Amino acid sequence: MRFWKIYDGVETVLTLAALAGVVIAVLASGIGRSIGAPLAAAPQYAQLCLIWTIMLGADIATRSGEHIRVSALSDALSPRGRAALSLLCAAIILPFLIFMAWHGWHLALGNWQRELGASGLSYGLVTLALPVGAALLAISFLRRLAAAGPSKLLEPDIARVEDATTSEELL
Repeated sequence: MRFWKIYDGVETVLTLAALAGVVIAVLASGIGRSIGAPLAAAPQYAQLCLIWTIMLGADIATRSGEHIRVSALSDALSPRGRAALSLLCAAIILPFLIFMAWHGWHLALGNWQRELGASGLSYGLVTLALPVGAALLAISFLRRLAAAGPSKLLEPDIARVEDATTSEELL
């Protein structure tokens, strides 16, 4: 669907921008210290960008089924057993993500007045990454469940892996 393609693209761009923000903040901090003009707010900007990079990156990995996994148990099961195990994992993961989103939202609201060090930004921006990331992860799990079915929920996106190995993306 076109909506999901745009959604995925925006998320990827935001993740790359947050990663670039980490690099720029750390680089600026290091250069500032080395020339005797430290940037007091640089570590806070790096922290803010890093948490958003982590949460958005985790969602991208979930969406494509690329999280680290130990597959010894699922490999030993029949396809039906794998489907049952995937549904059991979803039944545990999804309520946990909803719990994290709900309580993370209240955490972010509670920290909104708190200042993030010398940056002058709200610490709520840092804690907001938790509920947003949890909600995005829940959406990704539901998308995978709808698209691949329960038997493939926790498996990597085989078509994407095969495309990458047959193209020049690996070079």
